[in-house]
Amino acid sequence: MASFYIPLTGLTSDSTALNTIANDLANMNTTGFKSQSVNFSDLFYQQIGSTGSGDPIQRGSGTQIASIRTNFTSGAANSTGVDTDVALQGNGFFIVGEGNNQYLTRAGSFSTDSIGNVITSNGMSVMGYPAKNGVVDTNAPLAPINIPKSEVQPPQATTSFGMNATLDSESAIGDSTSGQVKVYDSLGHSYEATVTYTKKGNNAWSYAVSMPDSLTANSNTAAGVTTINYNFGSTGGPLATVNPGTNLIITGPTAAATGTITAPVVTAGETVGAYAAALQAAVNAAGIAGVAVTSTPAGQLSITGANVSTSGSVIQDPIASANATGVLAFDANGNLVVPATNVAGITFGGLADAAAPLNMTWDLFGSNGKANISQVDQTSSVASTSQNGYQSGEYSGFSIGSDGTVTATFMNGQKLNVGQLALGNVVNLQGLKDMGSGQYATTLASGTATIGVSGAAGLGTMVGGALEASNVNISGEFSNLIIAQRAFEANSKAITTFDTVTQETINMIH
Repeated sequence: MASFYIPLTGLTSDSTALNTIANDLANMNTTGFKSQSVNFSDLFYQQIGSTGSGDPIQRGSGTQIASIRTNFTSGAANSTGVDTDVALQGNGFFIVGEGNNQYLTRAGSFSTDSIGNVITSNGMSVMGYPAKNGVVDTNAPLAPINIPKSEVQPPQATTSFGMNATLDSESAIGDSTSGQVKVYDSLGHSYEATVTYTKKGNNAWSYAVSMPDSLTANSNTAAGVTTINYNFGSTGGPLATVNPGTNLIITGPTAAATGTITAPVVTAGETVGAYAAALQAAVNAAGIAGVAVTSTPAGQLSITGANVSTSGSVIQDPIASANATGVLAFDANGNLVVPATNVAGITFGGLADAAAPLNMTWDLFGSNGKANISQVDQTSSVASTSQNGYQSGEYSGFSIGSDGTVTATFMNGQKLNVGQLALGNVVNLQGLKDMGSGQYATTLASGTATIGVSGAAGLGTMVGGALEASNVNISGEFSNLIIAQRAFEANSKAITTFDTVTQETINMIH
């Protein structure tokens, strides 16, 4: 009954081909999907005789599936605008893990779980090289990439600042101009550091760096007594100078009604204790009764009394080092010649928030050795400023770069590398075992995966904010569908034909 069996093998193989084509078409919109093609081969042959010359006469026994091959060429990278999406172009796979098992995938639609691990759409961990203090260690073992979602990036005090400025060579002696740059102390508090330039003569200027520090009053009232605290930030040493234009005003009860005083200016070298005594003397002289002015060694000034209040924006100038002032000299072409190097050791102490003293270097020269300040015949101006400090910041998101580097972004504008995606590849791609969900497992036939990073050792590159489309060719699939349909119909016709012949034969017998 070979006439039945042979077309039946054809129907079976054609059904597999139709199923494969249908699977390709069903997954034409699946991220990273790789199309497949079915290859047929004939079955064994039976010798039923030979010719007069001895050539064998052989009869075939049908067909079978020889292989189903996967097309691993890259699909198009479709932009999504989602920072956590990444498309892989070229050779290789992302490495994902579940427990002790690792798999390969081309689907780069990543997100994070509740503890910050970068995961695939079906919850597997995305593996890569870890980073320490923002530096990726590609020699370390692979580990799940983790995003510090619950962390707050600590502040960094400014240690260097600079400004690109031009000074007007036609300025009159005594004329001044200034520029501001925002700097940060060790606790992340910001200040507007001001550099004031004053013309001293031909090609000669002086500079003075100041950093006003606002003092915030902490007030509380209990049992009718009000306590107002100002933190001058001086730990037993001299106070910073309080700006007279925004000085402290104290109002309290007198024998007649109320009295008001403007606090005296801090004298050079005065301690917080001495300043408290001077304030107390001024309060007493104004006839303000029941008001006590005290201090602590940590630099806190307290004003206590019934019906006492304060006003005025209290601003102090922190204690500056000698290098906060100096001279600038220019040659006949307007080039800075003095100082010849950056100015180091510009410090400010006695900060109101009790942060560590700021110790900064003024970058007068760029990395190319060219001065950032020049003197020309035009209106003085500051074109740009720079500094390297920042305040603390909460986590706000992450992105994946073209080299696979995973970067966390914080609300203070800073970025931190937290890892780098690893890529893997095998010698025999057709030996991979398809696990579904876009994941493949290595086998003895595929060989062990070799691990690397984007762009190295023949591995592909990544496109951030995009996903790899499937590589299904719809027109080709439709052509294959017609061919498989015709083959199925032909084998069906062979069966019905033999059935008719068989029926006729039976009828002849009866």
